[in-house]
Amino acid sequence: MKKIILIFATFLIVACQQPMDNDTVGIVKMDDEKSQKILDGIKNYMAYGTDEYDETLGEDYIAEAISGSSSIPGTEVNIDSYSQTAAMHHSLFENIQMGIPGGETLGVIQTVYYDEPYGTWSHYWGQWSATGKITGNESSQFIHLNWQWDENGNIISHNIHVDGRDILTEMAAASTSASE
Repeated sequence: MKKIILIFATFLIVACQQPMDNDTVGIVKMDDEKSQKILDGIKNYMAYGTDEYDETLGEDYIAEAISGSSSIPGTEVNIDSYSQTAAMHHSLFENIQMGIPGGETLGVIQTVYYDEPYGTWSHYWGQWSATGKITGNESSQFIHLNWQWDENGNIISHNIHVDGRDILTEMAAASTSASE
């Protein structure tokens, strides 16, 4: 019996060893300052049109030259589109919800401090839902957003991975409605 316990204990010690340094590519944090700024931005986005919305949020850490990519055809990522997203979405949809950590709906925010040359990135994975103001369509989808930070603590890149059909459909309906 002692031999079995010794073998089991040895197995546990070996199995619980940390990976070698060359296997580590970064450190993941979920309660750091950068993750908190992303969470604050998401909450602010959902609060657009209310007294809780802060139109100046991010001015001190979102780079004027922000760029990135979007999976929605025809959408550019720049400082104007970044700062106007909440207004545009809320003009098309009502009851916009996003999952956030600790919320009722799935949402994860983490910041990964990658080894060079990859830099520091904050990532959001979660559920986005809303109701189209023109079509009345209920929209719900899982989305993935990324923000790249520079060495000065500024967001310099933003990547958007969503199924843009709901937004494009609502934009087309709003355009048709405005021309009638």
